[in-house]
Amino acid sequence: MKINNKTSPFLTGPYIFFGLIFVITGILCLIASQWVLASFNLFIAWYLFATFSGAEIDTETRKFRSYNKHFGLIKTGRWRKLDDYLGVTLVPMKKVYTMYSRSNRVNTSDKMEYRIYLVNKAKRPGIEIKTCKTPEMGQQSLDEFSIWLKMPVFSVPHR
Repeated sequence: MKINNKTSPFLTGPYIFFGLIFVITGILCLIASQWVLASFNLFIAWYLFATFSGAEIDTETRKFRSYNKHFGLIKTGRWRKLDDYLGVTLVPMKKVYTMYSRSNRVNTSDKMEYRIYLVNKAKRPGIEIKTCKTPEMGQQSLDEFSIWLKMPVFSVPHR
């Protein structure tokens, strides 16, 4: 069985506005019949919005790879042995985004994520294989990965 999970987009949080700038500029250039500049801006916007990271696991051959999928079409990443890892774990993470304006005002946003990692030989989270939004989804996915990969579940020490 092959398991394929999208772990994170190229642009996240407030940085999505950078991609929107390229889209708006491309559309305005199309209206003004500036075809070369429009195609360049829309090409960059396509890359920014369609590129993402992920993890692919082949349970039959016991291999996995972390990959980047450029333009939503081309996967890059190398296959590694699953047997080099001891188990799986669930790690709650608080993602914080901070932007500063030109007038030095701070805009901060945060959200909780629950990530499932392969545990390396040092008994630390090594490779991210899935991102979940709620703790219930994270626990359910952790149990599924433990069964599919035939690996034990490790707990992460709280800091």
